[in-house]
Parts: sequence; C-alpha cells; structure tokens
Amino acid sequence: MKKTAKKALALWLSVPLKWWYGLKYGGRVKFGKNVIVNHRFRFVGKGRLKIGDDCILWAHKEKNEFITYGADAEIIIGHRNRLNGISVQCKKSVSIGDDCMVGSCMIMDTDFHSIYFDHRDEPEYVKTWPVNIKNRVWLAGQTAILKGVTVHDEAVVGFRAVVTKDVPAKTIVAGNPAREVSKIEPA
Repeated sequence: MKKTAKKALALWLSVPLKWWYGLKYGGRVKFGKNVIVNHRFRFVGKGRLKIGDDCILWAHKEKNEFITYGADAEIIIGHRNRLNGISVQCKKSVSIGDDCMVGSCMIMDTDFHSIYFDHRDEPEYVKTWPVNIKNRVWLAGQTAILKGVTVHDEAVVGFRAVVTKDVPAKTIVAGNPAREVSKIEPA
C-alpha cells in the first residue's frame, strides 16, 4: 500500500476516535484539522489539551498519555508533530512547538511532592515550572524532560537523556544528566 493510501486510511480511522475522545473527555481535548490518532490515546484530569493541525499521534507499544493535575493545567501541542508513546504530566503548563518528533518520553512540569519530609503533601512546597519544547525538536525514546526546561529550536535530545536544564538551539544532548555532545552544523 502506498504511503498516501496509508495516510488516507489512518485519517479515515481517526474520525470516529476523535469524535469518541471529544465526547469522553467533555470538550477538554481539542483536535486540529487532519490529526491522526489511534486507540492508544489517554487523557486524564480536569485540565485542557489542544492538539494542532496535521499531527500524528499513532502510538504503537506505549500510549500517548496526557495527565493534568488541576482545572488550570494546559498542554498545547503545535502543528505537524509526530508523537509515539509520549507521557505528559502537567500541573500548570507544557507546550510543544511545531514540526517536532517525540518518542516514548516523559515530560513533567512539577516535582509532584516536596523534598522536605515534613511538607511532602503541602502544595505550597511543591515546585512547578512550565516546560517549553520549541520548534523542529527531536526527543528520542525514554527521555525525561523535567520542570522549568526549555528545549530550543532544532535541538536533539538523545535516548534516555534526563534533561534538567535548558537545551540551546541546534544542539545535541545526551546522558543523565543531559550534557551537550555536539552542535548541529548545516547539512
């Protein structure tokens, strides 16, 4: 089957799923035009998820999972992104720009609990900072992007990297914690 025929079939199969997800999640999930999604999609919480036009959320082994921890939590996915097994856990704000490729990574904007034993369950001691993934970024499989991080345009985050600090544009990072391993030079 040709690539265009496969895409047309995937778009056709996505129509009832997007309708069902819209109904199931009470309008908290908004799909843009020509979004391809399969049955491996999960949204949890009272927050909002907005997915831009022409995105592909066709997960294979791991689900594309979006969890919000409050009514004001917002996850924004830009246009023309390809997501396969992403897990986003959001208390306030997580955004992914346009034209990104995201493997089975985890993105979190909060610590979920305090590092201080006596204050573990007290919200005022829990740190939460927005996560921003800019445009044309590649997040490889099993990476972790932690609170307060910005991954700038055209950066690449290597397999199993744990990103705790901002990643400059056109940079490849890898490791735990993630460190710069190379700059991306023009082809």
